[in-house]
Amino acid sequence: MLVVEPSTEDRESLARRIGEIFPSGVRVLDAASLADALALLTHESPDCILIGESVSGFDVSRVSSLARPNGGPAVPVVVIAEKDSDDQVTKALEAGAYDVLLRSRLAGPEPYRAVRNALEAAQMRRALESAALDPEEDAVTHLPSRRTFLEMLGGALSVKREEETIGVLLIGIDGFKGVNSSFGYDVGNELLRIVASRLRHCVRNADTLARWGGDEFAVLLDSMSRPEDAPFVAQRILYALSRPFVREGQDFYLTASVGIALLPVDGTDVSSLIQHADAAMYRVKRLGGNNYYVYSAQMNVHLSDRLAMANRLRGATKRGEFVLHYQPQLDVRDGTVVGLEALLRWNDAARGQRSPAEFIPVLEETGLILPVGEWVLRKACTQARAWQFAGLSNLRVSVNLSPKQFREKELPRKVESILSETGLDAGSLELELTESVLMDDQKYSAAVLDQLKELGAFIALDDFGIGYSSLGVLKAFPVDTLKIDRTFIRDIGEDEEDRAICSAIVNLGQALKLQVMAEGVETETQMGILRQQGCHLIQGFLFARPMPPDEVWTWLTAGPPAVPVT
Repeated sequence: MLVVEPSTEDRESLARRIGEIFPSGVRVLDAASLADALALLTHESPDCILIGESVSGFDVSRVSSLARPNGGPAVPVVVIAEKDSDDQVTKALEAGAYDVLLRSRLAGPEPYRAVRNALEAAQMRRALESAALDPEEDAVTHLPSRRTFLEMLGGALSVKREEETIGVLLIGIDGFKGVNSSFGYDVGNELLRIVASRLRHCVRNADTLARWGGDEFAVLLDSMSRPEDAPFVAQRILYALSRPFVREGQDFYLTASVGIALLPVDGTDVSSLIQHADAAMYRVKRLGGNNYYVYSAQMNVHLSDRLAMANRLRGATKRGEFVLHYQPQLDVRDGTVVGLEALLRWNDAARGQRSPAEFIPVLEETGLILPVGEWVLRKACTQARAWQFAGLSNLRVSVNLSPKQFREKELPRKVESILSETGLDAGSLELELTESVLMDDQKYSAAVLDQLKELGAFIALDDFGIGYSSLGVLKAFPVDTLKIDRTFIRDIGEDEEDRAICSAIVNLGQALKLQVMAEGVETETQMGILRQQGCHLIQGFLFARPMPPDEVWTWLTAGPPAVPVT
């Protein structure tokens, strides 16, 4: 890689740091100015360029001259910014920078993830260039190999007619590593063969379906008359994979992330189409999977927004910008408050109140969810203990666990430590998880839940009904509460299917001796139907919105709310 810095000391420091972080070996070239860098690039082809914002002759608008110095394949350029400026970050990314690092954070390993990702992108490009070494057919699925796919794509590009569109779909199976680790590679390979069979039925005979590698597949949609056909195929793929895979009586549930790139809007050559489809696929994965995304140039703008938000989120805890609000949960038979769900809120000093839908995915993606999630758990337990000291002894606090938190091996120990530190009895804590988190690796999930239950904590399955749990799997998990997803509650008064789903979940919970809670209840009609179906635990705006702790105290001490009789 090429390091461009005006100071010899800075160049040597960065080269030394890169050598420490990449012990397998990275050859580091260096230059002191933009002119020196461009001269060096006439006879060198680095896989990544790391350049300081203060380099002579350089400003962020010059990124493109570095990224394609000789008109060849794009080289990832990572810019080192002197100040945490949202405008400057946005300008760099819009100019074509791969990522932006802050100089003040170069001492730690975290910023070098961008360098690692850039090097991996370059490795992918080399893999595409050397794909001719691959066999023509994949040995497991008997689909065309990556090499054959690239040849077919190149051929399609060479004969494309002006009125036709070509689409490239990259399909990654979500959480497939959990299958291999839990059940072995023989089972994993058998499932891949079944996946390949289902995918064949989703594409035309004229299209090319290939095994891209690992748990990924590729589709070439040749000679499409309309760009809208590609998302339609992606929807068919997601639907085909949503049905359970049955092997020796065991149900397996798989989802996929599909990235789409279209010619000519997303690229005009093999490399750019593959790169953009891959970027779109990983965007879906970062957002939780089980969806598709069509690449667009606006992804760079979204990336700059994400980076700017991530930079602000890193200091939010220290600045006291995070707060917890609590939403009461009631038993509508007598109006008793049975618990409070802790919900994270961010008062961004720069832009005011931010929606959780905006910042929670960024916390998850950057890994900040681990320290922030631990802060939430400790804060909620501390607050619950304070309410108990004040005389509200029967309250249970409910805390959401993110996928990354749940997969952290130290989670049970951390929960135990926080309970001990705050003095809260484990029976006053409920931990909420989604179905998809548990289904990722069922054996691991069951083991962790058993440890949490041994502590005495309660377990709730959040957003129930939109995931893929089978009854047998659900019975195997030590779950106490099912929370009906709000999407089924919203139209329960008018939609017969939603009513039937809610009734089925209530009956399922009763049969398994689980509590069932409906969230997102906003009207008396919704509550009346749910209560008639036997669902007595309610959470929603009908009774209370999420409130800061002082308002919760006022609300609780005013007496139980009046529950309408329906």
